Amino acid sequence: MKHASFVVLVLGALALVGSAGGCVKKDVAVETSPLTDNLSAYWTCAVAYSSDARGEDANEAFTFVPWFEGRVRERGVFDPLARDEGHEAEVTLRLEASHTEDRVTVRLSVIDTRTHAALGELEAASTLDPNADAGDATESRRVLALRAASERILATLQERRRASMAKARHAPPAAALPPADSAPVGPGAVCSTQCTVPKATSSSHEEQYRVAAGVNATMKDLRECLDRVGAQLVVPAVLLRFSPDGQLRHMRVDVGGFEQLECIQQIRARMPRKVTTSRASLLRCEYRCTTS
Repeated sequence: MKHASFVVLVLGALALVGSAGGCVKKDVAVETSPLTDNLSAYWTCAVAYSSDARGEDANEAFTFVPWFEGRVRERGVFDPLARDEGHEAEVTLRLEASHTEDRVTVRLSVIDTRTHAALGELEAASTLDPNADAGDATESRRVLALRAASERILATLQERRRASMAKARHAPPAAALPPADSAPVGPGAVCSTQCTVPKATSSSHEEQYRVAAGVNATMKDLRECLDRVGAQLVVPAVLLRFSPDGQLRHMRVDVGGFEQLECIQQIRARMPRKVTTSRASLLRCEYRCTTS
């Protein structure tokens, strides 16, 4: 009986070791340098890419970087700026790719573009799978491995930024800019649109007030859409990008993972009209509600 018990214990221990070994071998993104906990303060990015040049495609960066920028935007991590706007980005995502016999490793450094301060570093690896197929014969195994490793990095980056945003929502609200109106989030609540300037740009207080008033109806629509699905704790936000002539070029909506709601998609499709600035700029606006 004791012998049987001993066998069971040994088998159980081996199972645990095997399980632990499986966890170690699993490809995940690792924070080689801890990410800052205030990622919610950054919305825009520029992407820089360097390679060990071991890829079969000499123009690898020309296809990989646009793909990476698209995934950064689709995941709602940051909003990549165009090449001619890169100097205005709040963070620079510096990618480095290296290649061993059967694996590709991607390192991502997050850097404050203005101060050059390091905000954290992530690393992930992916096996060069000879059977990998993205449905396009022109895609090399290395590029597919680069994408797989990058997806793991972006998943971690997305998770950290959402955690940072959740933390920021509990911070004291900024002073209201436009006139307040009644809110649907609860009895006695008062809501207002508040616009601020991302770290990499500047804007006058008067201009922030005008933009906030111009987008207030859009922000209220976002609030009502979220309320209909019970997302009262989510603070709707938008990032507005204005062209050199002051016209609204792009509006990114950030609603805490509810971006695919039909009502949110409809609001995104109709950008506010007659909202202008004096020059090229970026403004971040939130619709905050308080109860007296």
